Amino acid sequence: MIVDAHLHHYERGFFSPRWHDYVALSWGTRNTPERDPSLIRDKIEPGMEDPDGVRMVEHMDAAGVDVGVLLPLDWELGFRQPAPVGIRQMHEIIAGVASRHAGRFVAFAGIDPQREDAVSLFEWAVQDLGMKGLKLYPPTGFYPYDKRVYPLYERCEAWGLPVLVHAGGPGIALLPARYANPVFLQDVQADFPAMKLWIGHAGHRIYWQEAAAVAAVGINTYLELSTWQTIALEEEEFYVRWLAGVRDRVGAHRLVWGSDHIAGTRVRGVDKLVDWVAWFRELPERATKYGLAFSPEEVDLLLGGNAARCLGLNDPDGQPLASQPRRTEVRPA
Repeated sequence: MIVDAHLHHYERGFFSPRWHDYVALSWGTRNTPERDPSLIRDKIEPGMEDPDGVRMVEHMDAAGVDVGVLLPLDWELGFRQPAPVGIRQMHEIIAGVASRHAGRFVAFAGIDPQREDAVSLFEWAVQDLGMKGLKLYPPTGFYPYDKRVYPLYERCEAWGLPVLVHAGGPGIALLPARYANPVFLQDVQADFPAMKLWIGHAGHRIYWQEAAAVAAVGINTYLELSTWQTIALEEEEFYVRWLAGVRDRVGAHRLVWGSDHIAGTRVRGVDKLVDWVAWFRELPERATKYGLAFSPEEVDLLLGGNAARCLGLNDPDGQPLASQPRRTEVRPA
């Protein structure tokens, strides 16, 4: 089973107008000669949207991905501007996509704990919509140890739901990366030791050392590996050595593969997902070039076994996966 632990479903109106203004300006000034942002602004959403999720399923099929985790992004408070699609409607849409493609998606809730009704929203998302985890995005203006988040952690720990916390940066200037340092998760580890905590993006790229250090001391803390594609392809030796290092330090049983894929017509095309799966499938061969070793069994854990275990998924034959895997032994190259 291959499980993509980090996917985003997007439809028109999910993000505030201020985000689109910023992205148009950023893209327009990225290269010379500069382009007029107004010529870009209205092309962004059409290139991102996948209203019924069919394109995402097609991309997953092409890459051999069995199940994807859909993560809503609650950015309204960070942008200080409402989105055309409200938070409840966004969750209903994403839950609908998961229901429409039964067995292909697991939908998380994405709730900003700065909302006054954050707890009731989360309870509604889990109990009424069937969502199976929580996505937190601290750069909207809170630290993971903020006591406003604790009621959400309490419910996730009690219900056995994983929490994926965005970590790393720099991201975009509208949402400061200082809140996304994984070091701030150590209070959470101490106060909620039984909660399954996924460090999003494994701190890519400015906090990757902190992410590995924090994951190493948390018995239920996992490193989620999305957004490393460019580095893996362009700096293969660095990434293979980094991956082997965190495997040795954290354990192969606590690394979770993801892509951060969006299935719009102009964003992160299907080839990018196909290539990212293939990169990990070929990891044992890549590792030998640098005097390192990854076993096929370890690759299976990274590509899906670990996420499936956390999410309570069945294997392709319909059998429940083991709840507590044996730590994979590290063998010399």
